[in-house]
Amino acid sequence: MRKYSSFIAVLLAMLCLNCHGAPKVAVTIKPIHALVAGIMQGIGEPQLLLPDGTSPHTFQLKPSTLKQLQQAELIIWVGPPLELFMVKPLEQFHPRFGILTLMTVPHLQILNQRNEREWAHDHGHDQEHDHDENSHHSHDGQDPHIWLSTDNAKIMVDSIVAILSKHDPDNTKKYQANAKNLKAKINAVKSTLTTQLSQVKTKPFMVYHDGYQYFEKEFHLDAVGTMMLNPHIPLSAHSLNEIKQLIKSNHVKCVFRETEFNDTMTRQYLSGIGVNVEELDPLGARIPQGPEAYENILLQLGDTISSCLQK
Repeated sequence: MRKYSSFIAVLLAMLCLNCHGAPKVAVTIKPIHALVAGIMQGIGEPQLLLPDGTSPHTFQLKPSTLKQLQQAELIIWVGPPLELFMVKPLEQFHPRFGILTLMTVPHLQILNQRNEREWAHDHGHDQEHDHDENSHHSHDGQDPHIWLSTDNAKIMVDSIVAILSKHDPDNTKKYQANAKNLKAKINAVKSTLTTQLSQVKTKPFMVYHDGYQYFEKEFHLDAVGTMMLNPHIPLSAHSLNEIKQLIKSNHVKCVFRETEFNDTMTRQYLSGIGVNVEELDPLGARIPQGPEAYENILLQLGDTISSCLQK
């Protein structure tokens, strides 16, 4: 009987050599991780690469992050304009199920980056690109903050479902059901934010770093400019004077900083000229990771913007 049991165990092991559970997925940033986690809910858990409080623009790979990448069967990232630290590793690693670069997803709406400190109110509307299957152009100069558009998020959800279903067909129906539920939640968030932000869409504001134009465009917000042309180069006295004039001429009452940029001197300068400074968290550094994080990131952005502009 023991020999028979052993034979059955060996036979089952041989039959399952090609069997596997949910794909091992590694995702760079929390908002995208949240979308993947929502799709994989009840099936598997994706790994989040970037720790809270770090900027994907300046993040440096650690041995633990490299290990996660090496073990991943599928890697999902936004693209070189956001996560430059990923370019070299992705040239070396060849995950079993491939690499999904979200900025190349067909039909995604891509905006060009704005290179000026002050923006015209309709700036960006003629700089929109609709990716299709035949677009292979460079992404230099394109704005990578694509997750801040709910319409883009739903397109990315479909793309993620497609690649997961391709390599894990047994769970296709679960992925599709989760995606349907997730997109319904994203639609509800868009509806909530549309109502909330309609009350402040004519009120001008500035940001520290030009990372919100997808959000501005979707909800028709009146962002007039950015303080930092390069968020990693300190502002000069001349730049601060230029910013002061921009704030005055546009009647700006709110400037929004970001969690990963802690510039105490600039905040003190702004408070000295009567401007409210509030913190935006587009990467969800202060929000728990998981399937609910994407909606919570956008809702928190809406709350912070509307509350500051209504003061």
